[in-house]
Amino acid sequence: MNAAILACADTVPAHLPQPPAATLLQEQSLRISLLGPPRAWWGPEEVHLGSPQVQAVLAALLFRKGRSATTEELVGAIWTHPPGGAASVVRTYISKLRAILRAPSGWEHGDSVVRSVPGRYVLALPTAATDISLMEDELAQAREHRGSGRLVEARRLLLRALDRWNGTPLSGVPGPLAEVERERLVELRVSLEVAVLGLDLELGAHRQAVPELMRLTAVHQLREEPRHLLMTALYQSGRRADALAVYEETRHILESELAVAPGASLRQLRDRILAGEPQPGAAVELVGDIAPSAPTERRRSLAQLPTDLPDFTGRRTECDALVTALSAGTAETPAVAVVSGMGGVGKTSLAVHVAHRLAPAFPDGQLYVDLGAMYRPTWPLEAPLARLLETLGGPDMVIPRDLAERVALFRTLMEGRRVLLVLDDAQDTEQVRQLLPGSALCAVLVTSRAPLGALSATVRIPLEVPSPDATREMFDRMIGTQLPNAEVPMFRRLGELLGHLPLAVRVLATKHAAQLGRSITQTLGGLEHAPSLLEALQVGDLSVLTCIESGYNRLDQEQTRAFLMPARSGLRYFKAEEIAWILGQEVRVVRRVLEAVVDVGMLEALGGDRYGYHPLVFLFACSRSYALSHP
Repeated sequence: MNAAILACADTVPAHLPQPPAATLLQEQSLRISLLGPPRAWWGPEEVHLGSPQVQAVLAALLFRKGRSATTEELVGAIWTHPPGGAASVVRTYISKLRAILRAPSGWEHGDSVVRSVPGRYVLALPTAATDISLMEDELAQAREHRGSGRLVEARRLLLRALDRWNGTPLSGVPGPLAEVERERLVELRVSLEVAVLGLDLELGAHRQAVPELMRLTAVHQLREEPRHLLMTALYQSGRRADALAVYEETRHILESELAVAPGASLRQLRDRILAGEPQPGAAVELVGDIAPSAPTERRRSLAQLPTDLPDFTGRRTECDALVTALSAGTAETPAVAVVSGMGGVGKTSLAVHVAHRLAPAFPDGQLYVDLGAMYRPTWPLEAPLARLLETLGGPDMVIPRDLAERVALFRTLMEGRRVLLVLDDAQDTEQVRQLLPGSALCAVLVTSRAPLGALSATVRIPLEVPSPDATREMFDRMIGTQLPNAEVPMFRRLGELLGHLPLAVRVLATKHAAQLGRSITQTLGGLEHAPSLLEALQVGDLSVLTCIESGYNRLDQEQTRAFLMPARSGLRYFKAEEIAWILGQEVRVVRRVLEAVVDVGMLEALGGDRYGYHPLVFLFACSRSYALSHP
C-alpha cells in the first residue's frame, strides 16, 4: 500500500524548466503557496494576490506547469458559465496579475513573471517557486527511499511534505479548475497520511500508530486503507478482539452506506487474524529515531472551520486580543471569548479568521456550530448537540433523547481533548452555557448579536463598524486594486450611505469588481437611485436585507413596536422618554424594552438615555413601520 501511494509521484507532470531569466537569488525570489489560502512573497515581503478571481487566474497558470494557456482555457478554468465579455475580463485579470507579480523596484529581476504572446499566457517560474512543487519533489524522493528500503528517510520526507499544508488547498479560490485541484490535493493529503502510518507499522511502531489511525478512520469512514492499517496495528499490539471489532464496524458501515461488503484485502486480513497467523512486517525493528508519536501531535482532526476569507482586512487589535485570550487558558476552566455586535458587522469573519490562526494550538480539532442557522424561538439545543455528538463519536453514536443527558455526554467526549469550539450567532447566555466543555484544555469562541453579559468570559470584543479609512482598505482588498485618488471622496460618501457596514461593503465590492470600467460615481448613482437600497445590496447568498430581517424576526411583539415606532415618527435618534410618550407607557418600561432591542443588535445605545438606528437599519424600520397600528 505504501509503495502504491508513493508511486503516485510517477504521475506528477515534469516540473517546468528554469526560465532563462529566472536565476533569482534566494533572497530575491518569488514564492507562492497554494496548500491553504493562496499567498505569495517576494523575498521576505508578502504580496497581496488580489481578488479571488485574480487568484483563480494565477492558479490556472500555475497548474499548467510552465505550458502556456489560451484565453479560452483561462475562461473555462474560472467560470462554469462564463459571463458576457469573459475574454475581456480575463485580460483585465492578467493585467492585474502582471502588476501584482512584478518584482519590487531595484531588484535584479524587475520584470513580471507573467509572460504573454497574442492570446496565450504563461508563468515563468523556477521549479521551487511553489509549495506544491516542493511537496511533489519530496513525494518523489520518498518513493525512491521507499524503493531502496530506507524507510526512515522516506517517512521523514512524507512528514515534511505534510507540513506544507496550511489549511484547505486553494481556499477561497473560485472556478471549476480550482474545485477539481482542491479535491485532488485534499485526497493526496489523506493518502500521504495513510502512507506515513503504513511506514510506522513497517518500522514496528504499532502501538504508537493506533490513536492516529483511530482518528483517521473516524474522519474517513468509507476508506478501507486506514481500517486495514488499524486492524493490523491493533493485532500486532496484542488487541486481537479490538482488531476484529474494527472489521465488524467496517462491514456494518459499508453495507449500510454503500450496500457493499469489505474488499478482499480486509477479508483476508480478518481470516489471518482469526487463524492467529503472524502479520508480515511484525518482526521489523525500529530504525533510528523515528518519533512514532509525531504524526498524532502534528496533524489536526475534526477540522470543521469554514474557509477563511482570503481578503480579510483590519481588526488587528481585536484579532490579537482574541488569540492571546484563547491561547492562555487556565488549569480549571476553558478560555471563553465573546464577540458581539449588530448583524453584518463582521463577527463571523473575525471569528473564523482567528480560529484558523489558533488551529495549530488545538490539534484535536476545531468544531464549528452555526447556532443562527438553527434558530427557532422554541427550539433548544437538541439539534446542534446531536451534530456535535455525531462528530465526536461517529455515526453509530447512540444519542440520548434528554437534553441534559446530551450535554453530559458531550462534555464526556470533550474531556482530555484540545479542541477549539466556535459557537456562531448564539442567541443567549443559557444556550452557550450548555455547550461549554468541561475540559480546561479546550477554548470557546462565541459570536452573538447580544453582549451575553451574564456569561463568564475571558475576553469580550464589542465589534463596531470600521472607520472610513478601514472601510476603504477593506474595499481595496476586496476588489483587488486601489481606488484612484480622484474617486476617494465619492467612496467616502458611499461609505456613509452604507453606514460602513462590512457586509454591505462586501456586497458592493463584489458588484463593483464584476462591472469592469465602472467608476465609483456610477456605482453610487446606481445605489442612490435604486427603488430599494436594501434590496440592491444583495449578490449571491450575501444579502443585507436578509441579515437585518434575521434580527427583526427575533423581536417579540412589544420589542417590535418599540423598534418601529421611532422610525414611524421619523426619528433616527431619540430618547427613551420620547418613545414612552408616543407609546403611552412608563419610561422605565420602555427603557427596558429598548435595551432588549439593543441586545439583538437592532438599535444602538448612544449613552445619556439616547438611542439610534444604523443607517441601513433605519431604512428597514421605515419600510416596515407602515404595519404598525396606532395604540
